[in-house]
Amino acid sequence: MSSLYFLGGCIVFGILLIRTLLRRIRHRSLDYLPGPPPRSWLVGNFAELVSPKEIGDADAKWTKEYGVALRIGMTFGRDMLFTSDPKALQYILNTSGYRYPKPADVLVMQELVTGPGLAWAEGAQHARQRKLMNPAFSFSALRVFVPLFRETVRRAVDRIKETHFTEQSSTVMNFMPWLSRTTLDAIGEAGFGYQFHAIDKGNDSELARAYYNLSTDINLDRPDISIAFESLIAYLPSWLIHLAFRIPSPRLKRLREYMAIAKQLAQQIVEKETSLYLSGKEGSKDVLSILIRANLSEDPKTKLSHEEVLAQMTTIWFAGHDTTSLTVSWILYQLSRHREYQSLIREEIKAIRERATERGDLELTIGDMDAMKYMLAAMKETLRFHPIVNGLMRVAGRDDVIPISIPQKTKSGTTVTSIPISKGQMIIASIFAYNRLPEVWGPDADQWRPERFLEGIESSQKIHLGVTADLATFSSGLRSCIGWRFSVLEMQAILIELLENFEFGPSPANEEIILGPAGLMTPMVKNSKDRKANLPLTVTAL
Repeated sequence: MSSLYFLGGCIVFGILLIRTLLRRIRHRSLDYLPGPPPRSWLVGNFAELVSPKEIGDADAKWTKEYGVALRIGMTFGRDMLFTSDPKALQYILNTSGYRYPKPADVLVMQELVTGPGLAWAEGAQHARQRKLMNPAFSFSALRVFVPLFRETVRRAVDRIKETHFTEQSSTVMNFMPWLSRTTLDAIGEAGFGYQFHAIDKGNDSELARAYYNLSTDINLDRPDISIAFESLIAYLPSWLIHLAFRIPSPRLKRLREYMAIAKQLAQQIVEKETSLYLSGKEGSKDVLSILIRANLSEDPKTKLSHEEVLAQMTTIWFAGHDTTSLTVSWILYQLSRHREYQSLIREEIKAIRERATERGDLELTIGDMDAMKYMLAAMKETLRFHPIVNGLMRVAGRDDVIPISIPQKTKSGTTVTSIPISKGQMIIASIFAYNRLPEVWGPDADQWRPERFLEGIESSQKIHLGVTADLATFSSGLRSCIGWRFSVLEMQAILIELLENFEFGPSPANEEIILGPAGLMTPMVKNSKDRKANLPLTVTAL
C-alpha cells in the first residue's frame, strides 16, 4: 500500500510539474475558433472522444454544430484543434509527411502494448521499417495469400455448420467470435506461416482467448483520472511508467496478460522460423520471412533489431485481425438490414462463379473478385460509414498554417480558410466526421447507401485522400495502413464464402446495435448488462 501512496505522490508531483511547464509554452491561440465548452479542467472535452457513450457521438455533434475546424479542451486545460476538413486532413497526413507525428504519450502507450514496431516508429525510423516491410504487402505477394484466405474461410464455414446447424437450418447467434477467429487464423497462415488453430479450438486457442473482447475490456468506461494520467505519461520517468503499469486494476491486468501471451508466442515463432531459415528452408515473401531476413542482415539500413521483429508481429496481430473482423461484422450487420442488397451480392457471386467455370477455372481469381461491383460498393460504404478507428492524434512538429477547403466561421462571425498553429499544437484528425461530411459524400452522408459508389460521388471537394475511394478509414499518406490491400482481399474472400453458405437477417428481438465505445468501433447491444462485443443475427444455412 505504501508503494501506491508513493506512486500517487509522484503522479501529483508530475501533474503539477507538467502544468507549470505547459504554462511556459507559448502557443498561437485557438480561442477565436468555436467549440464546445470543456467538461472539466482535468480532461476538457477529450473524454468525450476517447470514452463516449457511443463512438462518433462527439465527432458528429461538434462538426454539425461548430464546423470542420474547432477548438476543444484537452487534458489539464490545454487546447486541441479538432478537424474533419478534407484539405486539412490531406495537408496533415499527406503533404506534410512526418512533420505531424503522433504525440509522445501515444507513442509511449504504443510501445508498451506492441513494442517498437511500424505503428510506433516515426520519421527516418518509420521510413526504414516501412521500406523493409513493403515487399510483404506487394500485389505479387498478396496473390499468394488469396488461396490461404479462401481455405481458412472454408474451414470456418465447415466448423460453423458443425457447431450450429446439425439439427436446424436457422439459428440466432453472435457471429463476431467466428469472424475474429477466422481473421486471426488468416493472418497467422498468410503472414507468418503459422497455425493458431483459433477456428478449430475456439477459446481454447491461447491467442484467440487473449484477444477475445480485448479492446472492450481495456477501453470501456475509462475513468477521467486514467485519461488524464495517460496524457502525461510521456513526461514521466520510465520507472514510474512501469510502476504505474503494475497497478492491480482489471483493465491493466487484462492488458498485461495479453502482452505476455502475444510476445511469448511471437518469440517462439521467430525462433522456430529463424532456425528453419538458417538451415536453408527459406520462406517466400510472407511477412515473417522478410522480417527474419532483415533481422539477420549485417547492413544497418536493412537490419531490424530482435525487438523490432517481435514488435512487427504483435502490431500486425493487434492492428490487423480485429480491424478486419470488425469491418466484416458491420458489413454483415448492414446486409442483414438491407436484405435486397444482400441478395444482389449473392446473385453477383453466382454469376461470376458461372463465368469462371465456363472458362475452365475452379477458383475465382483476384480479377473475378474485383469485378464484383455490388460487393465492393458495400465494402467501401461500410468502410466509410463504420471506420473502425474514428480519429488520429497528431502534434505539430513546427509552426505552420493548415489550409481548409470548407470555410470555417469564427466566434466573431468572420470566415477563415486556414488555421495558423504553433509547434507542439495537439490535433485530432476525425476520420468519423470526415467520412460523413455532406460536402464530400452528399446530403445522405448519414445513411448507409452503397449505391453512391456505383453512381459516382458528385463532390465539390476535388481533394483526394486515403488509399482507396477517398476514404480516410485506412489513414492516408506516409503512415497509411500498410496492410490495407491484405485486409480488402481478406474481406472479399470471407464475404464470398459466407454469402454463398449463409443468409443473414436481424435477430427476432431486433436489438438496437450501437457503435460500441471500445477503442475500436465495435457492435454492441444497446443497454445490455453484458457490455461486450455482440452482434446477434439470424443465420440461415443455404
